[in-house]
Amino acid sequence: MRLAHIVPVLLLAAAVTSCASSEPAGHGRTTEPATAGKAAPLPRISLPLDPYQISDEDFSTVSRALGVLTDRCMERKGFDYDVPAPQDMATAPTGHERRYGITVPETAAKHGYHLAGTPIQEQPRSPRSKRYERALTGTGKPLGTPGSFDDGCTGEAHRELESGIDMEAVDLPQWYKRESFQRSLEHPRVKTAFASWSDCMSAAGHHYASPLDPPEDPEVMGRKVTEHERAVAVADIECKQRTGLVRTWRDVEAALQRSTVTSRAAQLKKARAQAAKLVARSSRILAAEGR
Repeated sequence: MRLAHIVPVLLLAAAVTSCASSEPAGHGRTTEPATAGKAAPLPRISLPLDPYQISDEDFSTVSRALGVLTDRCMERKGFDYDVPAPQDMATAPTGHERRYGITVPETAAKHGYHLAGTPIQEQPRSPRSKRYERALTGTGKPLGTPGSFDDGCTGEAHRELESGIDMEAVDLPQWYKRESFQRSLEHPRVKTAFASWSDCMSAAGHHYASPLDPPEDPEVMGRKVTEHERAVAVADIECKQRTGLVRTWRDVEAALQRSTVTSRAAQLKKARAQAAKLVARSSRILAAEGR
């Protein structure tokens, strides 16, 4: 998925990926090892690939610039653009908050596996006409130039913002992060930590093989938060603390990413440069609009 072709959404990073990190760069080193049977504070998470990826704040800048360009195009075609309502970023996991599952005890005790808070609700709006929709997203029909098609003001906005920028390079750190996450799941240290966590959960009366499993359990994760969900979530975090799971998992993935930073140094240097170019252009667009 192209980074600049999506709008901010609430991503549960415990699944496969995480959002771009706004946390300081680092190598995810463990401070103190967890003592068996004793809850230890969960670490602040940072990973070696963080500096090469667009941050949460910069991602918002890019998204808002796309909105400005889309609005200009729609106005030129005689339409008032309905700018999508912003997400309530206070409710969204930032950085790597949920990369290894839930980690905040206070949130688990109140909200279970659900996100805290309520997203901003979009105001009811009149149905869009077919002419509006065609202007916004196009018809998808091929145009005269080979490989081009009618993608409306949305496509025009992306082309204007991304012109001369290697978007594949911009997206590359995210793909590397997905790879490191998947590889970490197969690492012996992580598998051992999962087994310890699973034993701890079983002792608390909850039977799961992996911390990725509870949010997928329909008896736990429903439309509304239940006392059962809260109980599982609290036990999940307590077992992560007691077994040192998050520290182990983070350290393993950090080692994998450090290897990538070394072996893909040239590609990552280009990724950072292209991302900086994209953010700078987005900032200029917003500044020109007084935003």
